[in-house]
Amino acid sequence: MYDVAFKPRLLTTLITDYLPNQNHPFSNPSQLSKVVSLIKTHSLLSESVTESMDPKAIKAWKSSVTSWVDRVLLLVSNHSPDKRWAGISLLGVTCEECSSDRFIESYLMWFQKLLSSLQSQEDSHLVKVAACASISDLLARLSGFPKFKKDGSASAVKVVQPVIRMLNDDNSEAIWEAAVHVICTLITSFPFSIQRHYDSVESAIAVKLVSGGCSDDMMK
Repeated sequence: MYDVAFKPRLLTTLITDYLPNQNHPFSNPSQLSKVVSLIKTHSLLSESVTESMDPKAIKAWKSSVTSWVDRVLLLVSNHSPDKRWAGISLLGVTCEECSSDRFIESYLMWFQKLLSSLQSQEDSHLVKVAACASISDLLARLSGFPKFKKDGSASAVKVVQPVIRMLNDDNSEAIWEAAVHVICTLITSFPFSIQRHYDSVESAIAVKLVSGGCSDDMMK
């Protein structure tokens, strides 16, 4: 899809017709995969423009992406578990798909939103798994900006203890697998952030393996 004028229209339709809001229930969560597919297929969040494009179309696209981000953040802050799950999941997609300028401008605030979910003792397992996936997406994207390596490491350090706590305290294999995924992202993207905690991570993983609390797939 190369018509830049069509992108904001499609994105606005997705926001209006497929995303829940503060007042309306999340009627069909399975449609979220369709939304994500369209976002990625047509690069709807990329704001990839050239000087030859119509300024009005560029402005409309920027406005629609801002509306998308605003709706996603509203969902992240919602008290309903399914809406929080949707918002957190879509925030991860946004971290992957948005423009570099928008990501750099917003990543600190997005990180704090996701970190709060990792630290929460009240969020459901579904929400915590989504938070692990999305914070991994954010940190992986952030590692691609060398000038923000120091800030990224400072952010990554804040993730380590909540994730270790999840490894030690939670009996859900889905949560445990999600936490291991975050650890792998930290090791790959910001290795210094986890260097002092290797022993704690290894101990938590070893205890889980020895206890027989993992399925065969997880052991692999």
